Amino acid sequence: MSIPSAQCRLVAKYEQKIFGGKPLVREYLDEAGAASIDMLTCLDPVDPEIVSIGTIGVSEVALITGSGDELFTRVELCAAALASEGYWVNAVASVALHIIKTKRSVLPGCVVENIFRDYIPNPRMPHVYLAVPFFWNEDHFPQLDIPPLQVNWLQCISIYEEERLFIQEFGSDAFEARLVDQNVNILDMSRQQAVLD
Repeated sequence: MSIPSAQCRLVAKYEQKIFGGKPLVREYLDEAGAASIDMLTCLDPVDPEIVSIGTIGVSEVALITGSGDELFTRVELCAAALASEGYWVNAVASVALHIIKTKRSVLPGCVVENIFRDYIPNPRMPHVYLAVPFFWNEDHFPQLDIPPLQVNWLQCISIYEEERLFIQEFGSDAFEARLVDQNVNILDMSRQQAVLD
């Protein structure tokens, strides 16, 4: 693992503060070994069956919007998963590396397709949906200011192909409303898909 930049050290310290628990940082490489991302994990201090996951370093890359402008914020990713589902760290790392390589802007409501197919045979939920983080700190994951940059987090959630199609047609607000109304447990990788009628 290379020596982290001052910005990455601030990001890691901030994530650990939000997540709680003892942090562990590991480097994850892409298949070619050409690109890497550092990943921070913390077992939940209250429920050690849950692990919090955060990227360290996505925010060093300026993301570009469809109009060719730089996205107004820098981005890092986070996720909550069962500690027994170790593939989650790999999946979030894959999303991060995809974002770094493409440099395309991502916002709440974006879907990164087919991430789990690399880690689970025939996954029920192959895609990752990016949402405003809600799992920690009473549903509030504040922006980190590292002047002149602002860093905001997106939470990774696994979703079904039918849910992806619903988001594409009706939008992320309608999808998230159904998750809330139906009290969907986003930690359950065997959950039923949200009722989309």
